[in-house]
Amino acid sequence: MGFFDAAKAAYNGNRAYHLHVDANKLAGEGKVAQAKEKYQAALKLYDEAVRQGNNAPNIVQAYTLLLMREDEFEKARALLEDMSRRKGLSDGEWAQLRLQYSIYLWHVGELDRAIETINRAAAKGMNGSIYGTLGMYWVDKARQTGEFGPALEFNRQAMDYDDEDAATLDNMAQLHEAMAEAEKDGEKAAALRARALDYYKKAHEQKPRQITTIYYMARMLHRNGDDAGARKLLAVRDTLYISAICPVTREMIDALAAEVG
Repeated sequence: MGFFDAAKAAYNGNRAYHLHVDANKLAGEGKVAQAKEKYQAALKLYDEAVRQGNNAPNIVQAYTLLLMREDEFEKARALLEDMSRRKGLSDGEWAQLRLQYSIYLWHVGELDRAIETINRAAAKGMNGSIYGTLGMYWVDKARQTGEFGPALEFNRQAMDYDDEDAATLDNMAQLHEAMAEAEKDGEKAAALRARALDYYKKAHEQKPRQITTIYYMARMLHRNGDDAGARKLLAVRDTLYISAICPVTREMIDALAAEVG
């Protein structure tokens, strides 16, 4: 690759990244249509940059994350696997690669491999993204197996790391709700549901547009007979950018809104 080709690849990668950042900001502001337009423009430029030879880890990893958010998981997988064959990646780059690959594995239903893969990232050092993502995996695992101890232990560690993190608070809420469902009825189930609702409220205070919190908290309020509270939460649903890596789909949130009325 010549000098001018390399310069063009770098330029397109940087343009794509800045469009990606702008789109994230628009999505956070509830400007969904504008955000999607910029995401698509970023995807096109990322693709050009990579085909032109831009293999900078930060560009490739930003690209793969956006591909997964836009439901292009197999394309993202191929890029991540190609990146895993490189030499010279830093510990941080390896950790991010494993975190992202774990998301792919989780999406295709390979939860145990997802947990194993992200644990390899965690071995290089913990951070908020790993705690939030792995905490979610452990909640999913607890739902599947009915064994809540490991999920509770890990998410308590996550709370020790940052007890104001919205993702961790949401994980704790979902875990306590799942524990209540396993108990079915009785005082213990009621206490667990109350704890879950408290965690949902704290998560919502920290991050009012967190989609999982909006959905699960609204569902719990609806089940508790508080449809006014549920409607208030769901009122923002049309301004939410719901990506393909979100556990809550557009169909789920719209169906709940229709049920609440």
